[in-house]
Amino acid sequence: MQAVDGAVPAATATGGNSAAPEIDQEGIIQRREAAISGTLTHDDASDVDQSALRFELNPTTMAQAEAPVMVMRADGTPLFANKNAMGFADGIREGLFPEIVALVARGLETPGGVVELLTFEVQRGTATLELTALPMHDEFILLLPRDVSMDRNLREALIDSRQRYRDIVEVSSAFAWETDESGKFVFVSPRGAMDYQAKALLGRYPVEFMIEKTDQDAEQIFRTTRAVRDMPIWFYRANGSTACLSVSATPIINRDGKWCGARGLAHDITEQRQHETEIANARNRDRLITYIVRAMRDEIDPTEVLRNAATASSRALACAACIIFRSDADNEDGDMQDAASTGEDIHKKVAADILKALPADTDHQEIIHGNYWVKVRRCHYHHRVNGAVAFLFERENPLPNEAERAIMDDVADQIGIAIEQADNHDRIVTLSRTDGMTGLLNRRAFFDELKRRYNRLLHQPAPAALMYVDMDNFKLVNDVHGHQRGDEAILTLSRMLQDNTRPGDLVARLGGDEFVVWLDRTDRVAAESRAKDLIAASATLRPLSGREDKPLGISLGIAVHEVNETEDIDDLVQRADDTMYYVKKHGKGSYAIAEPVGVHAPTRTD
Repeated sequence: MQAVDGAVPAATATGGNSAAPEIDQEGIIQRREAAISGTLTHDDASDVDQSALRFELNPTTMAQAEAPVMVMRADGTPLFANKNAMGFADGIREGLFPEIVALVARGLETPGGVVELLTFEVQRGTATLELTALPMHDEFILLLPRDVSMDRNLREALIDSRQRYRDIVEVSSAFAWETDESGKFVFVSPRGAMDYQAKALLGRYPVEFMIEKTDQDAEQIFRTTRAVRDMPIWFYRANGSTACLSVSATPIINRDGKWCGARGLAHDITEQRQHETEIANARNRDRLITYIVRAMRDEIDPTEVLRNAATASSRALACAACIIFRSDADNEDGDMQDAASTGEDIHKKVAADILKALPADTDHQEIIHGNYWVKVRRCHYHHRVNGAVAFLFERENPLPNEAERAIMDDVADQIGIAIEQADNHDRIVTLSRTDGMTGLLNRRAFFDELKRRYNRLLHQPAPAALMYVDMDNFKLVNDVHGHQRGDEAILTLSRMLQDNTRPGDLVARLGGDEFVVWLDRTDRVAAESRAKDLIAASATLRPLSGREDKPLGISLGIAVHEVNETEDIDDLVQRADDTMYYVKKHGKGSYAIAEPVGVHAPTRTD
């Protein structure tokens, strides 16, 4: 046995032998624990020399004491032990506690005695005894042993617990805090929080650092009277940026059972919240893009696709207007035309002005224009600009955030694809409706349009004229000069017809050398004047003739639709066709006007 800080040496037996016999170490440890715990008692106390108890203390009083009491001789052997110390006395006699001899010697030499803590190895670990050695008469020592193992262990556990708490607070990212009755910080983690040093927070109210200073629920958590867990609160950092802390708190109750403050932990969850926000924005972005794309996908007509895109974008983004522009392939200046839009005319004008002023090397722009915040972005397909889209927001309303601006970019990409599909559709329609050689309307397209216009005349009465045009002596051109000269003749006639008609008139090639012209708002007099002009212009065909005596020219058959006439369209066409063949049969190179319904002989003019 030795002092508290040292290792426990092997015990030595007392009794005067110069050499200690070998002792079973495990047995010593077991008996030592039994002696300390009091389970080893001396059954026969008669060997204690009662007559030698010549000291002032009453032996009876010591025997009845609840605490362990022993009287030791100067050589360290027990002279007296009460019932609570008998086991320990027996252990001393067995040599289990050799340090007692040295303790007794120090007690005799020290006025007022000594108090020492001695730690011993026992079966369950270690045991610590507080030993008080007080000198008495005749060189006796009053020894008062007290087992302080539990007290010492509890104290060490408390110290260890406190140190562990300090270590956890130091290494933890959590911000530990405590407030008093007024709600001020009276303790914060030594590392501080929100980039503030601890001393900058002490003595201040938490609400001073909150973003929402009127949020009473958030402020109350630092004065809580009940346990609160994981309440998110936004604060300002020392550098002015924002931080979201998840705050947990519990009330502090003093010994009198009164509330006196609160304490808790706050975890910085700013990154987590930002990540959650990003995920939510991404989901919302996908949802809105899906909604817009689905609105576009559900329509077949390309023009309606763009209209649906504008309408769906306005709804999804809650903007004042969405205007979609489409490149005009026929415009050499590269100007764009309004293809689909929502909103009012003022919105369209604002968007058009901004787009026109957009530099050629800039694809997008965000700008304040009057009462509107506007984002304009050009649309592309395979790195080729094919349109643009503009989003207008009222300045008095919340402006779009980054996620909503990203949606606008995605929408512009989708609209670029839709515009390309519309262009392809228009090209296909054009190919299906036009003559491949001349670019004029083909037979199917002409009669489709003719029906539409003729039906309109039935509701909006007006005169109109239908001309059938056929080349004279065309076969001879192919036979003599070949098909290349024949194609040249067809192209010459097609240009001549376009040059002598108005933009609103219809000109078509029905096939071979047969053409047809529809003249809106043209009565009989105007039709005849136009026919004369065409006959005169047909002189440009003569150089392409196959033979000089068979000149290349044209024959015209004309049928006039009079106001309020109810003739069927098929009958009108038949009259014009029959009249054209009548002219060819009776000399060619001239025109004739079909007589009204019921009169069979047309009027031929040379």
